[in-house]
Amino acid sequence: MEVLNTDFIIGQHLLRLNRELSRLMDGDCVFINSNILPPLDSEIRVVLERVKTQSATDHLIVMLQTWGGVMETVERIVAIMREHYHQVSFVIPDYAYSAGTVLALSGDRIYMDYHSVLGPIDPQIESTEGRLLPGLGILTKFDELCSIINQAETIEDCRAELAYLIHQFTPEQLFAVEQAKEHGISLIREWLPKYKFKDWKKTETTGTEVTDKMRKARAEEIAETLGDATKWHSHGRGISMRELQGNSLKLKIDDFGKNEELSNAIRNYHGLAVDYYRKTGVAMYIHSQHGHRILK
Repeated sequence: MEVLNTDFIIGQHLLRLNRELSRLMDGDCVFINSNILPPLDSEIRVVLERVKTQSATDHLIVMLQTWGGVMETVERIVAIMREHYHQVSFVIPDYAYSAGTVLALSGDRIYMDYHSVLGPIDPQIESTEGRLLPGLGILTKFDELCSIINQAETIEDCRAELAYLIHQFTPEQLFAVEQAKEHGISLIREWLPKYKFKDWKKTETTGTEVTDKMRKARAEEIAETLGDATKWHSHGRGISMRELQGNSLKLKIDDFGKNEELSNAIRNYHGLAVDYYRKTGVAMYIHSQHGHRILK
């Protein structure tokens, strides 16, 4: 017999909440709260392979919370999810920034409410001190310094900017950021028409039949807008459901807040998991119907 303690009781309650959300959304549910960096992809593979052995559903529900990460890991995660499930829905109770936004845009459906946010496509790179830095901020600052230097009449007018440019930026760093940004944009171009736009048959305003060319053009517009650093200004800039649905992006988002039962299930599961793992000192984890998998 399992001796009752706090961890056991909360663990059982989290499992119940996972099952409840799975029932309401008719699929297998996992909660990923982590930076999108290796070995997250390998851990997700282990979790989904185990879940799938006891499930016949073809629908995966991913509750996602992340500050972002690297695009290569996003690409591998999507490949794993699509190997096991035909339909993938992402639920964003709070935030999914940067690479997390790209991951969410690989889904067939995205569920948010008025509090939820996605973010700009802002790939992160590792500094010499091991910290993750927002890539678009690096590119923006580099362009700003170059502009000041180009406009200076003499070297004396821009000596400080030149010194900073030489000591803080390297060609390989700038190339890595540019390539990561383009990688994210290319993934959105590929995934939106293939998954989220696959059932977009007619335009809502005129009823015009939607072609593959139109789907690809919309995906291109969305990718370029999300990758525009001058529009969003910072890595942590939250893009709300209303903005995503607005004129510049025109993304179809399912508002889970309109369904009281579903909203309660999502917020209870998310709230308890985030509160419990934070208090136990666990920063990153995957939770499923089989319990948690702690990430280092």
